[in-house]
Amino acid sequence: MNLLQSLLIFLSLVAINDGSSWLTPRKFLRELNDLRRDYAVAYNVPNMHELIASNDLEDILRPLDWKASWPEARKTWRYVKLTSFDSAISSTKEAGDAYILNPYNNTSTMDELELLNPIQRFIGCGPKTEGFRDIEVCLVGTEGDFTFFDTSRNSEKEPGSECHKRYTNEIGLCVPNNKEKESYYGHPQNIFEDNMHWNNGFLGAGVAWRYVHLDTYIKPSIEPALTTFFKKSPAEKWLFIRSNSDATMNSLEFLNPLQRFIACIQRLNTPSFICLLGTEGKFTMFDYSNKSREIPGSNCQKRYRNNSGVCVAINPEKESYFGRQLDFMSDINEIRRRYAKEYRVPNMHALVRNNYTFNELAEVLEPLNFTGVRAQSRKSWRYEGLYSFDITNNHIEADVSVYFRKNRTAKELHLKNLSRKNTMDRLEFLNPLQKTIACGRKEEEGVTLIICLLGPEGNFTIFDTSFQSQATAGSKCHKGYYNDDGLCFLQIPTQEPIIDYRKMADEARTATEEPEPEPVFENHGNKISLGYLLVFLLAQLLFNI
Repeated sequence: MNLLQSLLIFLSLVAINDGSSWLTPRKFLRELNDLRRDYAVAYNVPNMHELIASNDLEDILRPLDWKASWPEARKTWRYVKLTSFDSAISSTKEAGDAYILNPYNNTSTMDELELLNPIQRFIGCGPKTEGFRDIEVCLVGTEGDFTFFDTSRNSEKEPGSECHKRYTNEIGLCVPNNKEKESYYGHPQNIFEDNMHWNNGFLGAGVAWRYVHLDTYIKPSIEPALTTFFKKSPAEKWLFIRSNSDATMNSLEFLNPLQRFIACIQRLNTPSFICLLGTEGKFTMFDYSNKSREIPGSNCQKRYRNNSGVCVAINPEKESYFGRQLDFMSDINEIRRRYAKEYRVPNMHALVRNNYTFNELAEVLEPLNFTGVRAQSRKSWRYEGLYSFDITNNHIEADVSVYFRKNRTAKELHLKNLSRKNTMDRLEFLNPLQKTIACGRKEEEGVTLIICLLGPEGNFTIFDTSFQSQATAGSKCHKGYYNDDGLCFLQIPTQEPIIDYRKMADEARTATEEPEPEPVFENHGNKISLGYLLVFLLAQLLFNI
């Protein structure tokens, strides 16, 4: 009887198990880091880092077309194609062992070996389609070059002995001290380390961030200066701001309502602190006249909500000092649509990062420095510089509003003055004939800017701003484009649908047939119901015996 009971239990378990072995992304990442630790210990790798799941890399990956070239790759991230998460760990180990026996080099990607690059610290994966099958593609960063560890087994270094700053050795693997604070775009303290030059002042201050000196890192060191300011008369307050806003407003910087990021660090060999606040380079003060009728927290930025009068990020971990390019693109096109409808612009085209007609501007931008951008512009593309993706739309609105408020003569003079430069500043984003855009970071004289190329027009064109246009927004889209609520969008080529006449005939025949009686036991592909049926019949047979 015990044997029969054991058999029944075994068959029940078999019936319930559907045979799947699907590996979740979280489990895949955990096993991948275990594999990285195994190699670190086996080969005395001193700098093998734990890979952290990165929403930023996922955001970068999501719009990328797997069929197109990726000029953005191999700068601050690399990529690998996986058949599935299920087989990724075994295929990565096989690739690693094969490479150790016979090293090789590829130009675009090193396939699964990318997952064993010891100095990569972030990973973001997502689905892509290759032919008729689904695949997984992972980006790893922040390194653009491929690096592999010493495979000679002659290394005398201790595994995990050369970890990145803010990382700790944990059984041979470098793990972050605070995973939540690590970001693909960098740690807040990196801004200080990259920009603080005490002998020459702050390079980049007043562009996309401002700074404050603190004697001590405590609240009482801030409040006295604020109290002193608010005791001043209105004229004294105005004069104080005007006189100091080009440098630092000290404690008053903490009340700039538009700043959203802060990082503080203690100066070397001193008890004082320095705090950077971003992403605003200009000082802005709220209305301190006590006459404002606005509701506190009623004008929050996108992705922020009102929390007791303060605009609080909905998902703080997803916010970045450098902004979001995808949101920037969406906002730019909404601005273009709004002005197209307001001024009846018949040919305002949407800006896209890539399309099927024009060359990839990213490939043009990648090798150029500031000088190259200026020299090669105004032929088949134009350019404009940004400080941050997040604040740019506000600046565009402010700048173009000033232009639109001018009279005809003042507008002509404004355009004439701008034409002496290589760029028309924020008005470049309202050229209705531009259709493509590519942005990338460039550095000049210690200041990092985001340079955007816009094509295919080398000449600047602005629409009729006289309010005399009788055209309909989006009524004169270029060939291959269609009107989407006033904005011209590129039509994406689609495959002609295949008509299955045999299937149509079968469906028509089925519709005329009499329905069959419903069976006693239904099978909708459920392995559990079939399994229990098998167990039931077998039990009846055995017990009858």
